[in-house]
Amino acid sequence: MITLTPNASLTELKSLIHQENLKAERVEVILSNLLALTDENNAAFNIPFDDVTVTIQTAISLLKC
Repeated sequence: MITLTPNASLTELKSLIHQENLKAERVEVILSNLLALTDENNAAFNIPFDDVTVTIQTAISLLKC
């Protein structure tokens, strides 16, 4: 969630928007990974390495909160 102050600079606003975009991308990766687990036709599933990395980083950041 973005919290703005009345005197926020353009740089601060850009930074906040960037942070929120990163969060949205991480959520998308986690949800995509969960959908990859539902393949009933295969005994295994494939998740790109970068997506696994993002998922682990997100889980760690959530645990730190």
